[in-house]
Amino acid sequence: MTSAQALGLYLDALFGAEPAGGLIEVRYKLRGRGGMGQMWHAVEGRRSIIETVLRIGEGTDAYIGVAPRRHRRGGRGAVEHVHTLWADLDGPEAVEALRRFRPLPAFVLQSGTAGHLHAYWPLWPPVGPDEAERANRRLAHHLGADARSTDAARILRPPGTSNHKHDPPAAVEPLRMAVELFELEQVVGDLADPTPAPTPRRPANRLRKPPGDDALLELAPAVYIEALTGREVGRDGKVACPFHEDRTPSLHAYPTAERGWCCHAGCGGGSIVDFGGRLYGLEPRGAGYHEIRERLERDLRAAARGAA
Repeated sequence: MTSAQALGLYLDALFGAEPAGGLIEVRYKLRGRGGMGQMWHAVEGRRSIIETVLRIGEGTDAYIGVAPRRHRRGGRGAVEHVHTLWADLDGPEAVEALRRFRPLPAFVLQSGTAGHLHAYWPLWPPVGPDEAERANRRLAHHLGADARSTDAARILRPPGTSNHKHDPPAAVEPLRMAVELFELEQVVGDLADPTPAPTPRRPANRLRKPPGDDALLELAPAVYIEALTGREVGRDGKVACPFHEDRTPSLHAYPTAERGWCCHAGCGGGSIVDFGGRLYGLEPRGAGYHEIRERLERDLRAAARGAA
C-alpha cells in the first residue's frame, strides 16, 4: 500500500460520514522559527489534500485534527461529530494490552517512535464530543494509554508523514488498516469509567457569564484556556498545549491575565488575544485583532451557556 493510499483510507475513516460543510484541520511545525502553521480543507475535497499533507510531512511534523471541525478554529467548541474513537499508546504494557483487546482496532499506526502506537475504531453512527471523550477515557484507562490524548480536539500524526523528533526522521506507518465500522457500545460497553480525579481549585474569576468590554482582557488564563479548549488546567498551571502534540504538558497558564500563558515547547505565549490568534490561525494585529476578539467573545458566550 502506498503512502497516498494509506492516507486516503485514514481520511475516509475520520471524515467520510461528515455532512457537507465540515472541515479538516491540518497543523504543522514551522521550521526555523517555532510555532505551528494551520490549514483548513473541506471534508468533501479530502482527496485533494493528500499530496499537500504528504509533502508537508516530508519536511516537518504534520498533524490532523482527528474529529472534523464545523468552524475554522481548533478548539473543542468547533467539534460537533466524532467518527472514530482512538487511543495513544506509549510503551510495551499498553501495546500488549491493545494486542489482547477485542474488538481489534481497524487502524493501528506506528507514530514514528518505537513502541508508540495510535489505534482507531471508526464508528457508526457518529457520536458527539462528550460521548467520544468519555469513551476515549474508558479506552485509555483500560489499555494504559495516554489519558491526555482523549479530548475531542486532539491532533495526531497521519500515516505517510514523518516524525521529525528523530534524526533521521522516522516514518509514521500503518501496521493495520481494515475497512471496518463499530458501534460505540461494541467498543467500550463493558469498560469501566476511570476514577475521577479530585476537582482542582478554580481561579476566582471562573467563567460564569460571558465577559464584556475589557473584562475579556481580565480573564485568568486558566479560565479562558479551559473554556476554549475543553482541557483542564492542573493545580500547577500546566495543561497540554492545543497547538502541538504534547505528551508532557508544556503550556503554563499563569495566575493573572497580565502574565498570560506560555508554551515552553515553542508555540509562543502572551494574552488571551494571542491565544485566540493561535487557536483561530489569525494575526493579532489590525483587522485580525478585531476578528479574534469577536470570535473569543462568541466562543466564551457559548462556553458560559454550556456551564450554566
